[in-house]
Amino acid sequence: MKKFFSITILSAFMLCSPVSLKAQNAGNDGAPDGHPEAEVLTENTVSDQHSPINAVSGEVLAEKADSAYAADNFVLAEQLYKAAMEAEGTSAALFYNLGNAYYRQGNLGMSLVNYERALKLDPTMEDARVNLEFVKTKITDRQIDSGSIMTRVWDGITGFFKADTWAWIAIVLFAIFLAGACTYLFSSVVMVKKVSFFGGIIVFFLCAGAVIVSFAAANRVENDRFAIILSPSAQLSTSPREARTQSEEAFLLHEGTKVEIVDSVSGTAEGVWYEVKVGHGERAWIKAAEVERI
Repeated sequence: MKKFFSITILSAFMLCSPVSLKAQNAGNDGAPDGHPEAEVLTENTVSDQHSPINAVSGEVLAEKADSAYAADNFVLAEQLYKAAMEAEGTSAALFYNLGNAYYRQGNLGMSLVNYERALKLDPTMEDARVNLEFVKTKITDRQIDSGSIMTRVWDGITGFFKADTWAWIAIVLFAIFLAGACTYLFSSVVMVKKVSFFGGIIVFFLCAGAVIVSFAAANRVENDRFAIILSPSAQLSTSPREARTQSEEAFLLHEGTKVEIVDSVSGTAEGVWYEVKVGHGERAWIKAAEVERI
């Protein structure tokens, strides 16, 4: 028994050691709030390369963007949110606020892109989820089939918490496992040894599962195989080129439709083309310029 636990402890340590706790940049939570005390910049100031905005911190730029948004200057708010990302890096809150600014301009495609990006970084952001579902009701085409029940369950698990949260859960479970192992090794009470032994096995497998989910959740953030169509309407082709005959026309999709990129071709005379999947598995080719990767 003691030999088993020694091997198990070593295996668990090796399993949990690759976990990296990657911190996300802080941002403003929820819908953008106005900050009347902040100075609102003009569009010319934002576009001027020699303007003071280049020396402004991301936090200040985000506050100015909130002020512009509160003043219904959504174009300026968009520019300032982007500048804040360039200065301090991306965050779920900035993507969410940028999505709001795009929606207020009537740009449904880019609003969906940014809500999706916010949820990739923080799947627990309920405001982004609500806004995403709301904007989806305004687009024309059906969305990608959600797949099998197992796929939906797995996506639900990996998207239930952020990758960092799953990693911390794994660490806590590993600490509990170590406590159980020590209890088993040093306790002289038979019942306590039995409980710590079988409980340790259960906790070990839960820890391993949390590690696997944390890696899957981190991979979900890096995955960019999904995209949103930005063109008001996009004619997809049966081959990676413009449809020359009616037989080469696959189907028509509209702004805001989410597609899954399954292949790509570059170096053609017409630029880069993506083979995409939409609906219940229908595939066709679309120009890369007509979509934005999430």
